Amino acid sequence: MNDLHEPWLIAAWPGMGGVAQIAAGFLAQTLDAKRLDAVDLRTLVEPRAVDVRSGLVQRAASTHAAFHAWKNPTGGRDLLFYLANEQPEREPWTYCNRVMALAKELGARRVITFAAMGTPIEPRAEPRVFAVATSAPLLEELVTHGAEPLGEGQISGLNGLVLAAAAEQRIEAVCLLGEFPYFAAAIANPKASSAVLRVFERLAGVLVDRKELDAHVPAVEAALDEALEKLRRASEPKGEPAMPAEGEEWKHARPVEPRPTMEEARRIEQLFERASRDKGQALALKSELDRLGVFKRYEDRFLDLFKQAG
Repeated sequence: MNDLHEPWLIAAWPGMGGVAQIAAGFLAQTLDAKRLDAVDLRTLVEPRAVDVRSGLVQRAASTHAAFHAWKNPTGGRDLLFYLANEQPEREPWTYCNRVMALAKELGARRVITFAAMGTPIEPRAEPRVFAVATSAPLLEELVTHGAEPLGEGQISGLNGLVLAAAAEQRIEAVCLLGEFPYFAAAIANPKASSAVLRVFERLAGVLVDRKELDAHVPAVEAALDEALEKLRRASEPKGEPAMPAEGEEWKHARPVEPRPTMEEARRIEQLFERASRDKGQALALKSELDRLGVFKRYEDRFLDLFKQAG
């Protein structure tokens, strides 16, 4: 399909909270975007199987990535989608550049990715949407549509890396990041996805009925409430500090910040290492720090884990 009108490309891969995949997949499905089977992705993703119809082997094609296109019925800007079920384990930069080369052939004028941003937000609070862009004017455009600039941090994986690849192809690019509770990286978060789509609607001028997506929010909020309550119970002190004896100096009764033993410190480092690779492990790390009474000692380092969005 080479007759698209000034299309924007929405590219999505798996990431924290499923925010990118949920948002992009819901948008493509709601708009009834059509798969572009004519686009050969074999240079991007090697086929793993072939279809057989009436005994005849069909053309080998990628099984977990595809381009889709939506023609705007109003005659306005069209949309392209690149939806993938996996992120490549090797040569991600080469992969991103190949995706962008194909997008450029399809006429993409702007690339948009979605991602998640972990913060200490309460599960039932309204999530913010942060934004990054490849130019200052583009970032200002995002702010006018309700996004907040992401001052510093990293966007892990292809949701971020593809922005730089787009810039090298001279295609402007942005990422919209939905806020979600830092301890819930492994839990699908439709609320953050819906927030991202709200900003996208304003940006693209494309209205999307998000009621079906929002219907899943209450169940997820309840699960997050339960997980947060477990965290809070784990952090409660096990007993009241003893009152000082009569005449005894209060300073001797002040609790001393505990230090982890060598074995405990080793365990904490292992948990930090796991959480740096998989944000879903943050809950176990937080529980252990609270159990040992050393969260304040590690608080800054713990929160630094979530300066990396994905």
